[in-house]
Amino acid sequence: MGNEGISAGQLLKQANQLKRVGKLDEAIALYHRVIKINPNFAWAYNNLGDAFVKQGNSDEAIVKYRRAIEINPNSAWFHINLGRLFIQQGALEEAIGYFRQGIEVKHDLLYELSGKYFPLFHSTFQNECCNFCLSEDEDFIELTKEPIWVTLPVKPLTNYCLFGRSSSPQPPTHNQALVQIEFLDENQGLIPSPYSGVSHSQTLGPYFYIPTYGEGFSEFQTNIFNTTSITHYLRLGFRTWHNKKPMILDSKLRLGLDLLVPLLENVSQNDNDKVLSEVGVNSDSFQGVDEAVSLLFKVKNILPNSCGVYETLGDIFLGKGQFSRAIAAFRKCYLINPGYVFPYEKLRGLYDVNNLNNWAISEELFLYILETLPVGSTILELGSGTGTLELSKHYNLVSIEHDEKWLNKYDSHYIYAPLVDDMWYNGEVLSRELRGIDYDFILIDGPPQNRRKGILNYLDLFNWNVPVIVDDINRQYDMDVAISLARYLGKIPTVYQHNKYFAVID
Repeated sequence: MGNEGISAGQLLKQANQLKRVGKLDEAIALYHRVIKINPNFAWAYNNLGDAFVKQGNSDEAIVKYRRAIEINPNSAWFHINLGRLFIQQGALEEAIGYFRQGIEVKHDLLYELSGKYFPLFHSTFQNECCNFCLSEDEDFIELTKEPIWVTLPVKPLTNYCLFGRSSSPQPPTHNQALVQIEFLDENQGLIPSPYSGVSHSQTLGPYFYIPTYGEGFSEFQTNIFNTTSITHYLRLGFRTWHNKKPMILDSKLRLGLDLLVPLLENVSQNDNDKVLSEVGVNSDSFQGVDEAVSLLFKVKNILPNSCGVYETLGDIFLGKGQFSRAIAAFRKCYLINPGYVFPYEKLRGLYDVNNLNNWAISEELFLYILETLPVGSTILELGSGTGTLELSKHYNLVSIEHDEKWLNKYDSHYIYAPLVDDMWYNGEVLSRELRGIDYDFILIDGPPQNRRKGILNYLDLFNWNVPVIVDDINRQYDMDVAISLARYLGKIPTVYQHNKYFAVID
């Protein structure tokens, strides 16, 4: 056929191309040739299994996937592929077995698989869920600022999330109610927070949001949170959010397990011990916090991509009140595996987000900056506010402001630039004041309302080789600014949709 001298690797690439374009018979023939040349080429068996799956031949696919695993049992993806095939066949116990083996090899897959397959496992293991009612007399409850409290039994060291139906007649309709939460021990005594996966406010204590999506009732699912080793009960208080917009709940709710985690024997709980044992360190032998930190740093140098090491360091620094070091550790954990939610939630718990008043930058935007921008960097912000106070605790701030009441209010280098013709900042002032100022990040949160589009007439004043955030893009004129800036920079903006929207151009 003219390719007799081609290597097994080259043939595999050709077979993969044929598989991608749907020429399955030709691809399968080439995979068999690859195996004939190299009978121990694990990827050839795996990809041959993929081709059989596409062809609808599950029995042959299982045989090939298993052969790939026999040759290379340390490939997480071979186990995951076979697990997914068993999912399609409804063989969930077999799927869980292969998922467990895949996660033993690559722990980061735990949360990806948990989120992706939760609905399926929930439908199979419904007895693991707790159904309850907020009222015995009413089918629907209109929430008020006074919480409706319920107490439910739970399992220690288990991931949970809340399911139900909600509606709100008044837009915007995101996150218009919340649940205050308390973890209780076996005697129903209060376990002090913070709790893993749960936000914290100095005013409300631990809480999480209930989302809603419109006037009609729609299903919701809250963020996942994790009980501690001594948690046996949850006390939940359902109430309106501080903006007091109306929220109606279906009285029937369900507290469900994040089922893949317990079914996989809570692999993540043992991550740190496994990492330490790989380098000959017994975690039980720690004599004190400083020694533990020292040993963990040694492990970090040997295994730089272990989430478990960074999360443990973050927990230690958090406990010692060393917030900047905790933030750095949790951020590194998040960057290694963006799907791993717990470090993000621990970061959220470090701050009283009510200081932001939900009026300047949002909680989500504040946390996004913390997770992506190194502590100590310089932020150039257009428009000052209460967000400046929180950001200045961790960053050097340069604030362009037209309103004199904000000048020098917080720890920032303020540039007073009055509005010209009641529109944008005075360009001559900025041209003079910005000379020699180096910054790592631009936050566009001013001037107010449609005046922000004036920046498009002064693009040469700024260094655009840094990440840019445009806040409040749920407003059309702010969205127009984000789109125009992205086009100017030749980039595509990433939109983050929470209570308030913002766009990142990077």
